[in-house]
Amino acid sequence: MKHRISLDYDLAEGWLAPWTQGLRKGEAVASRCSACGTARFPPLRRCPDCRVPSDGWVTLSGRATVVWRTTGADGDFVLAQFEGADGAAVLCADHLPRDAAMGRLRASGDGPLALELEAEQTK
Repeated sequence: MKHRISLDYDLAEGWLAPWTQGLRKGEAVASRCSACGTARFPPLRRCPDCRVPSDGWVTLSGRATVVWRTTGADGDFVLAQFEGADGAAVLCADHLPRDAAMGRLRASGDGPLALELEAEQTK
């Protein structure tokens, strides 16, 4: 017997509110540990080095280094490490030139939150 179940729910932002609000504006906001000063993007609730709760936030430049890139049925994606923070995040990169090694975070479009890296302009 097969049954289709559809769920419709909202999750409260809670502790991640500064991070999600930053993403909506195209800003990279990282959690920061006051004990060791390490920033993490994406944020971590507890500092893995000190084992204490992360208790602060810092807005990063938004610049990121492309660590890995892949193309799938849904587009191009990168594993990116943001300047000023430990950790890495997977982001949509459909508008990032294939040879780009750096990019900048930006929010895109209406509707569901979508993130992309855009290539930085050469001066």
